[in-house]
Amino acid sequence: MYQIVAYDEPTDKAGYVIHDPRINRHVSDGSKLTIKQGEVSSLSLTLNEENRLFGKVKPMHTHVEVLDDGELIFRGRALKPTREMKDSGQFIQTFVFEDTSSYLIDSVQRFLEVKKATPKQFLKILVDEHNSQVPEYKQFVLRDCDVTNDKDDESRTIDYATTKDTIKKLLTDSIGGNIIVEYKDGKNYLDYLKSPGKDHTSDTPIQISKNMKSASVAIDPSSVITRIIPLGAQIETQKPDEKNDDSSDDGTKLSGPTKAVNGDWGPAIKFGAKCMKVDITDTQVADFKEVIKHESGGSETVVNEWDSNADAGHPSIGLLQFTQPTYDAYGFSQFKITTGFGQIVATFNDSNWETDLKLGGWGPTGKRRFDKFPVDVTPSGTGGGWGSPFPSVGHVAFEGGQLFGVHAGGEFRQNGFHDGLDFGTAKYPGSDVHAIHGGKVTKIGYMGGLGNYLVTHSDDGYNIDYQEAFGSRSNIHVKVGQYVKTGQVIGVRTTDHLHIGITKKDFDYALRYAFINNGTWIDPEPLIFNTKSKSKKVLEFKPTDSPLASQTLDIQAGIDMFEKAKAAHLEYAMDYRRADILTNQKHADCSSFVSYFIELAIHETDRTLYNTETLHGFLKNHGYLLHYEGTNKTLPAMQTGDVIIMGKKGQSAGAVGHTAVMKDAETVLECSTGWSGGYPDGADVFEHGKSSNPTLANWFSYDANNWSGEWYWYLYRFSGNIPEQDSGDQKGGTIKSGVRYTIASVNDGKDYLDIPEFQKEFGIINGAVTWDNIKDPAKLLTKAKAWIKAQKASTNSFTVSALELPEGKKFKVYDRYMFINPMVADTQLLTIIGKEIDINKWYNSTLTIGDKKVKLTDYQKDVKSISKEVQSLKSTMTTVSGDVSTMRTGTSDATFEQLSNQVGTVDVPQLKKDYEGTQKDVEDSKTRLDTAETDLKAVKEDDATTKQTLEEQQQTIADLDERLKKLEGVGS
Repeated sequence: MYQIVAYDEPTDKAGYVIHDPRINRHVSDGSKLTIKQGEVSSLSLTLNEENRLFGKVKPMHTHVEVLDDGELIFRGRALKPTREMKDSGQFIQTFVFEDTSSYLIDSVQRFLEVKKATPKQFLKILVDEHNSQVPEYKQFVLRDCDVTNDKDDESRTIDYATTKDTIKKLLTDSIGGNIIVEYKDGKNYLDYLKSPGKDHTSDTPIQISKNMKSASVAIDPSSVITRIIPLGAQIETQKPDEKNDDSSDDGTKLSGPTKAVNGDWGPAIKFGAKCMKVDITDTQVADFKEVIKHESGGSETVVNEWDSNADAGHPSIGLLQFTQPTYDAYGFSQFKITTGFGQIVATFNDSNWETDLKLGGWGPTGKRRFDKFPVDVTPSGTGGGWGSPFPSVGHVAFEGGQLFGVHAGGEFRQNGFHDGLDFGTAKYPGSDVHAIHGGKVTKIGYMGGLGNYLVTHSDDGYNIDYQEAFGSRSNIHVKVGQYVKTGQVIGVRTTDHLHIGITKKDFDYALRYAFINNGTWIDPEPLIFNTKSKSKKVLEFKPTDSPLASQTLDIQAGIDMFEKAKAAHLEYAMDYRRADILTNQKHADCSSFVSYFIELAIHETDRTLYNTETLHGFLKNHGYLLHYEGTNKTLPAMQTGDVIIMGKKGQSAGAVGHTAVMKDAETVLECSTGWSGGYPDGADVFEHGKSSNPTLANWFSYDANNWSGEWYWYLYRFSGNIPEQDSGDQKGGTIKSGVRYTIASVNDGKDYLDIPEFQKEFGIINGAVTWDNIKDPAKLLTKAKAWIKAQKASTNSFTVSALELPEGKKFKVYDRYMFINPMVADTQLLTIIGKEIDINKWYNSTLTIGDKKVKLTDYQKDVKSISKEVQSLKSTMTTVSGDVSTMRTGTSDATFEQLSNQVGTVDVPQLKKDYEGTQKDVEDSKTRLDTAETDLKAVKEDDATTKQTLEEQQQTIADLDERLKKLEGVGS
């Protein structure tokens, strides 16, 4: 029996009983306790006016406890009540109480990036932050944690979610395990366990004819993968430094050239385009410079005193010869008309600048794009001066093990290399940590080996890492996004030293080379104290020869060529003229178009044009891997830069082959004939995407279904890096390409693995499985093979209703119990993941059983058994139908005992159950038929009854036939 105790406030020590049948106190019918694995458990209470709690519940204040024979099984707080008057005039109130895990909803985790922390360390950070925001009664003590995983050291980023949502997203949903909360001795305890609960192999089974009311199992093989595509981490590329461009990482504060560099306005034009969010090609920059040369000869202040504008009183002035009224219409107030950069950005503020800017007299005709200048421009190379993190001490000599680089005393480190400078408390006393250089705080986090740390990024391109000084997050006194100046206090040192690391590379990228002296990390001492570096470069780092390390796909270069071909009204030609694609874009065929497109994209200087036969080798030699080959007539998920070659190798030369390239994941570009909009009015280059006619899917389907000869095609995918954005990336940063590492390079060019035994059972079902932290294709292949061994063939879902008998123990969520009902499934241990308790009918529980993953051999056994049972049932039904037909004519020698034996041999659980329910009626019918053979008069008197019995048997056969059809559906 259950007892419920109420508390008016969560901190009350003494409560009062509102339900206990032993002392005649009751809640109303309909009151239920629902306990769920991994979710907030709840108690729904219905009270009438006689209950002591009626009218006293205060949401979020009132708490209740449910005890099962003195054992606490639920504690929770009240939510909004519902008040109701019944038809009888009785007033009732219904309340929902949520368990104490809901306290984790009451706190919000601040932005934080945590790396190389075990699940327990990460959870401790979350719990500590939660406890700092809530009153004591809502605080938790982290007790047991046995969850470990190979993702322990991955980066976890918290972004202003509740503590409960953060735990779910970054721990339980990501690496598994269960969060368990327990209220004990006035404290809330939190455990994070792999497999809570215990096995009940010999006690309290869930058993037919004992405590099982009903049970069913559904077999679902829909999640099976028979061809796995293993995917690793996203490939990154180091963004090259851009001369004179020291941009901040949020794209709103930019530094760059605003003057001509050695008489060349090109860098300022490019920087002005970036500020105005304009994508500009090298050809357009060259054209822009020609206009400047024509208009002003490069002078910012020249005034035209002789033309009609001068006669009208507003002469043309400066680099691009704006008049003052026109400049006022397009320019920005912070730049005078006599500043060349001001006229450059004013030109880009014309929505028609691309067509308006031309030789022989130009003027803006479009709309003003921006009312205010869209970015803040700071002088190139700024970032403030340099200073010591402990400025009151001055410059004191460092020990060898504290110095940057390789020195005596640092031998304990890998390669003996130190990637920063350590300020120990002995020589550099003091607690306040001062910024050594101005910049923006870009990261605050926790990482194994670094502890709590912060990173700033300066306008002159330095990423500065402050680590190992802060015992807790609260010791860091700045926030992400905040700008700091040299000498500003940014935190308090609570350890024995501060480590400072400086790099011009992206911080996450630089961490890979923490123990390699390859120039990634910079000696802080000469920067901070203006001295000569003491580091010795003794270890040489040789970059890999793999195209993954150096190759980059500049897709925009190829797209620019496509646009030029359109503008030139390119005509399709397979003869010598196809080489025109290299010069004036007047002629091309499909393969010369793709050849030149890819050569431009990978910056290949050798302008060789390939055909659909030789293109295979070119692609493989330039960073492409074979992603697919075969006869499928639908496209898989595509990626930017993918190359399609149609026609079987060895048979695709000339007009019997075709090739095209993906502009992005949803758009293909090709040179072809036959589509509307081609030469001469348009051009024989086409773009098929989402909204085109035909669409990408229809284009491919048309070619596949109308191919002359054997349909066969190849898909090549770039294995290097595809930059998808440019503006806003910090100098030396990394670019996430969207492309992931695959196993193709270690698996004969194929990025997938077939699983023959599963394909034999289910056919080919493709599926991708991702390991975000793996970059080595060989390790990725090993992971994939291990995954294949562990894959299950189906998910079996159970639904069970059971009684909790007085002589047995109560069922507990998370515990595992023996399921004994051979008519439904094999005897096995099943986990209870949910339980609904009727408070007033304590013996009646509805249990939710966790899904069971089934191996292929077990799945095949089940299917084979069902198939065999269906065949047996077919035979039985044929016999049964004959017996009934004979009974209807009155000449049957068959007995119902024979019928019973026939049906009884069919091992179909539900059918047997249904048949047993009708067996008594069958035996009664047999007796009446025997009597009819010896007593005709009795038969006549019983005629009506016999007919009724036959009708009942006819309905039984119909029901059996219907079930047969259903079973045939399952078997197939």
